[in-house]
Amino acid sequence: PINGAAAPPPPLPREGRTVFISLSSLLHKPWGELSADGRLPSALFFFGSKRAWIFPTTEAERQESAANNPQYLRMDQRLRECILRKEEEGLVFWLKPDGLVYDGGLYSGDPGAYPRASEWLRGLQDPATGAPYRPLLLDPSWWRRGAAGGGFDPDNAKYTKRAGDVVKNMENGAHDYDPFCELLVQSNPSLTPAFM
Repeated sequence: PINGAAAPPPPLPREGRTVFISLSSLLHKPWGELSADGRLPSALFFFGSKRAWIFPTTEAERQESAANNPQYLRMDQRLRECILRKEEEGLVFWLKPDGLVYDGGLYSGDPGAYPRASEWLRGLQDPATGAPYRPLLLDPSWWRRGAAGGGFDPDNAKYTKRAGDVVKNMENGAHDYDPFCELLVQSNPSLTPAFM
């Protein structure tokens, strides 16, 4: 930075962008390794957790965080700071709203989560095209009608051929990885989901 000005954001990769989809997986990687990952500066974070599990402000939130993943409260401070920086840049999405009563089940989610995620993505620039990301394909009929009907083609699936699983995942606001990844790449092929 010159004269105390903030450093410019890192350049966006021309080939697309990585989306880290599991904070729990990132916690298993030492910070030195993670911070050296060339994908990190431009990556999106799409986490299935509540923000309050990572940044609790009350004792009840700390207890809920510990019950869901004790590593959240013990994460490296530098990763916590990285998440906050990315939040300031608009590059983080939390699938579960803080007020959600979560029962621990895979399909315990917020049915409004994916429409919100779609709006979040549409507000970001796709470095591969220079245009905003396309909205998520949230129409269940597109997934169910198949390639012959102009919809999802299971033969070109990258993560799951099961359209019903994708629909169930998005209708429940769940974070089942394969259906989520399929939704993401069918909607925006330049995005690359990653665990670590």
